Amino acid sequence: MKRSVAGLALVALMSMSCALVAQTEKSSEYYPLKPGTKWVYTVMGSQITMKVDKKEKIGEVECWKIATIVNDKEVASEHVSVTDDGIYRNALNGQKPEKPVMFLKLPPKKDDKWDIDTKISGQVIKGKFVIKEEKAKVGGKDYDTFVSEGKDIDINGKLTTIKYWFAKDIGIVKLSFTMDGQDTVLELEKYEAAK
Repeated sequence: MKRSVAGLALVALMSMSCALVAQTEKSSEYYPLKPGTKWVYTVMGSQITMKVDKKEKIGEVECWKIATIVNDKEVASEHVSVTDDGIYRNALNGQKPEKPVMFLKLPPKKDDKWDIDTKISGQVIKGKFVIKEEKAKVGGKDYDTFVSEGKDIDINGKLTTIKYWFAKDIGIVKLSFTMDGQDTVLELEKYEAAK
């Protein structure tokens, strides 16, 4: 059974949100968050765009809203914040987890590990992430990356493996996840820094 691009975008965001603290607005060289920043990804022969939209508060936290766009239509959104110790998702499609989940520890360092244990919309999200260093070839370009990997992340009883490849001054250049035995890979096609 094939998934729609919009459905894949939503699953990608859910996987990314296995990765969801509070703090004021900051940025990271590993995930530039300025209004207008865009990442265009290819997934199963189609494109999705993620665009930094605007600042919004989620509870007491200043976050950046990132819209996921397919065929010129917003199909999903997430709210991301950066603290001294990591990059977090604070909401997914308006739903706030019980505890935010870190998806990249800062500053990234090989072999760093952290646990996640929260719920979002009643769904348990639990597991462990580890950071690795890898060279990645994406879209014909070579990148030095830090990889944030969660193996056997429990999402409401389903085991999911998630890997993010972060390149300095660009952000996520590649994302892979396995859910229900299906592998999906998003690869960066184009990055546009905010003007």
